[in-house]
Order: sequence, then structure tokens, then C-alpha cells
Amino acid sequence: MSSLYQSMIAVIEQSITPLAGRLGQQKYVIAIRDGFTAALPFMIIGSFMLVFIFPPFSPDTTNGFARGWLDFSQHYREQLMLPFNLSMGVMTFFISVGIGASLGRQFQLDPV
Repeated sequence: MSSLYQSMIAVIEQSITPLAGRLGQQKYVIAIRDGFTAALPFMIIGSFMLVFIFPPFSPDTTNGFARGWLDFSQHYREQLMLPFNLSMGVMTFFISVGIGASLGRQFQLDPV
């Protein structure tokens, strides 16, 4: 079993790693990476809001805290969805601007 693992690691290191290294140096891939990195805070905020909007409890729970959270999120779902929708909408803007700015830097152009 260990030799199979070692042979798989050797194949990955010899064939896939150089390909991934060359792919990671492409200007367009770097620009996409930078664009998504710029939007990461909005992804995190939107993801946390989803946890608040859709609590991780069964609808038939009898736990008081869980029941209160479920009732609160159900009653105020529209208001709680607003930050989620805003963060996801702004995220798409930041991704596109980040990709464009990074690509501009890659080609030694004005990023703005």
C-alpha cells in the first residue's frame, strides 16, 4: 500500500506539478486569482449571512435557542437577505474590477 502511494506521489510530482507551475504563471490565470482574492471579504460576509438566514437546525427542534433562531430567521428573512444579496452583488463587481486591474498590471498598463 505504501509503495502505491509513493508511486502516485512520484507521478504527480513528475508530470502534474510542472504543468500546474506553468499554468500558474499565465497572466490570465494570475489575473483571475487576484480578482477572486479581492472579492474574498465579500464571500466571507455573504457566507456568514447564509448561516444566520438558514440556521443549521431541524425545523422540528425543541431546543429553545434553536427554536428562537429559526423563528427569528423565518420572520425577518427579507431583512436578513439584504446584506447577503448586497455582498454577493458587490462581490461580482470587485471580481471583474480586480481581474481587469490585475490584467492591466500584467501588461504594464494603467490598472484603473
